[in-house]
Amino acid sequence: MSDQSREELEDRLCRLEQKVEMLEKRLNATGEQVPPAGTSDKGQAEEEGTGPFDRRWATLGKIQFGEQWLNRIGMGLLLFGVVFLFKYSIDQGWLVPPVRSAIGLGIGSLLLGTGFGMRESMPPFRQVLLGGGIAVLYITGFATYQLYDFVPDMLTWAFMVAVTLLALSLSLQQNEPILSVTGMLGALGTPFMLYSGSGSIAMLMGYTTLVMGAGAVIYYQKGWASLLWSMLAGGLGIMGVGVVASLFMEPAATLSDHWVLQGGMAVWALATWGTGVVHAVVRGKKAPGTTVHLSTFWIFLWLLPLMAAHWDLSRPGLALVAFGFAGIGAVGYLQLYQKNAHPLAASHGFMALIMLTAGVVLYFNGTLLYVLLTAEAVALRYVARRTYDLRVDAGAHILFAAVVIWTAHSLLNNAGLDSRAVAQLIFLVAGGTIIPHWLEQADMKLAYRTLIYLVVLLWIHQVLAGLPDGQAWVSVVWGLYASGLLITGFLQDQQKVRLAGMATVFLVVGKLFLVDLSQLPALGRILLFIGVGGAFVLLGYYLQSRWSSGANSET
Repeated sequence: MSDQSREELEDRLCRLEQKVEMLEKRLNATGEQVPPAGTSDKGQAEEEGTGPFDRRWATLGKIQFGEQWLNRIGMGLLLFGVVFLFKYSIDQGWLVPPVRSAIGLGIGSLLLGTGFGMRESMPPFRQVLLGGGIAVLYITGFATYQLYDFVPDMLTWAFMVAVTLLALSLSLQQNEPILSVTGMLGALGTPFMLYSGSGSIAMLMGYTTLVMGAGAVIYYQKGWASLLWSMLAGGLGIMGVGVVASLFMEPAATLSDHWVLQGGMAVWALATWGTGVVHAVVRGKKAPGTTVHLSTFWIFLWLLPLMAAHWDLSRPGLALVAFGFAGIGAVGYLQLYQKNAHPLAASHGFMALIMLTAGVVLYFNGTLLYVLLTAEAVALRYVARRTYDLRVDAGAHILFAAVVIWTAHSLLNNAGLDSRAVAQLIFLVAGGTIIPHWLEQADMKLAYRTLIYLVVLLWIHQVLAGLPDGQAWVSVVWGLYASGLLITGFLQDQQKVRLAGMATVFLVVGKLFLVDLSQLPALGRILLFIGVGGAFVLLGYYLQSRWSSGANSET
């Protein structure tokens, strides 16, 4: 080996030794140990009892037997025990009511104090104690008002409000949504628990405004979906109580009571739907949670029957309300689309279409309503084609199916040629040609056209059967329909259209023998059989000649 090669080799070995020394220093600094040679990671894991089977068993144990579930189950049993304690003390005559309520306050305060004193390293157990303490205080307030009745009503309501504010403030301090949900459900459940068949609508709506306002502030800061859910569901219950009270209260509700109730509904809508939308837009969420989308539909779909009940609206009046909601949805769509909140904009646009449809159904009737729904079905399918929005697509399918069912039902109950029948024919033509053209899936196109094909046969029969010699006219028009399908399928090379035409031919033949042969006079039978048979022969000759000429030109 030359001296130059030996020197290069020594330099390489020196550099390698330096790198190894640097690696050892790094390992020593981090406290890691290099496993001895011949010892694999797998063997080390098995020695420590952390092999694959043990890790899977440990994970399963955390899921099924975690301490969080034990805490929740235990707290649930404790709350039931508190309820049973109040009930049993009443049945047995133990203690005076103030002492019973004091015991409840003591248990709730003990749970809250223990939760506050718990180490921050145990957040699941801590939040269970705090939530349980809040629940015990709610139970105590309810029992004091409903079962014992030794405290003034206003004081009980004030206590419940204080517990609610405590729960909401704790949720912010502890950053735990479960506490805000507990407080919100407890606060909104208070009118149910303390409802005695009397009371002021103004007081109820004022209380609701306070609770909803606090919940809206917390949701805007935290964006907790569970809190928004509790506000949507609990607020609906409060509005239901208000409507029932306005209908059955003694003395009867005044006009101002109805307007106060309407104001409470507006507060509920703004605190839930409004806050959810503003939070999503301000925080720049391109895809907000499902609860925000749900609130768009939940609020307006429930406001419609609630307003109809407490204002006793007629169909035209309720239709105007629906049109107003449709306008709100349209404005929301435009504003949100400009702010690049496209998913939320689509939800508001779809809500506007639902409200527009509801308004049309409520305001119009008869043929005009049918025409408007037909136009909306075509327009909705066009919008779905242009936007590729799944919700609009589903709405277009539902509206189309509704119009088809209405058409079939009307044909089965009313026969004859009139303006209604003309409108139905226009819808059937659009449903068999224009609407399938805007569908993407071939199977869906086939389903639409097959459905329209069957309804067209029904339309021909119901419109013409009532005329003099109506059955003969039905057979003739069915034959023309079959001829048109066969020619169209041949010219456009569509096998399924040709099959539909042949199916119609067999239907006509079956009708000739099963219906026309027994109902038509002798001369009518002769003319009908000869005419239809001759037409089919000429059609077959025409199609065969065109087919032969086309084949010859290709060869």
